[in-house]
Amino acid sequence: MEKYIAQLLSDIDYATHNVSLPFAEGELHVGDWLTDEEEDQRAPVRNLEEWTGIRQVQLPPAEQLTDDQVNRLLKALNDMLDGYNWSFVLQINVPDRIQYETIRINFNQDAKIKRWHMGFFKPCRDNTEHGKCTLGEYCQCAFYSDLFSGFDDEQLTPEEERARELDCEIRHLKNKHGNEWMKYYPYHLDANYDDEDGNLSNNGFDEDEDEDSDWWRT
Repeated sequence: MEKYIAQLLSDIDYATHNVSLPFAEGELHVGDWLTDEEEDQRAPVRNLEEWTGIRQVQLPPAEQLTDDQVNRLLKALNDMLDGYNWSFVLQINVPDRIQYETIRINFNQDAKIKRWHMGFFKPCRDNTEHGKCTLGEYCQCAFYSDLFSGFDDEQLTPEEERARELDCEIRHLKNKHGNEWMKYYPYHLDANYDDEDGNLSNNGFDEDEDEDSDWWRT
């Protein structure tokens, strides 16, 4: 199996560094810019297997792999998907084996070729019941449904809107970081931390945070 994994990693690496695009990356003009919604409607679509040259059947089920093999394949696949601007992004921490299986099972999907905005790998098929996808208890749809439950379109004052954003962000942080959520407390949304000069926080970002970290991924 290890010999096969080495060859598969080589194939994935080749795909990562040989992305085929329908446009030249250097030919970007401000006048061509599209909103995310416009680009989502107009972007060319290609099947991910055909585009990358990597087939779903090439990816062994996680149960056949060691933890080290799963970790290496997951990293390689994430790097490849980033290279194709079809990133695999989760909003809560998910075990590597479940992440890998989610990519493997859903790899045969259509991807939009975007040049202005990020595209995102779909972790489940449309109309899948919450919690019934490969992510199971880590279902992203269920996470968002719970996060925004009870919210409606009522008119709110700026103060009420800010309080709602604070509540929403705290719920997100608790889901994402568990008992360590206070390390990421959104002081910029908490009116109790305002003074006569307003809120001078750094909008929730740690000044010492590594700029190259994948904080946005999970």
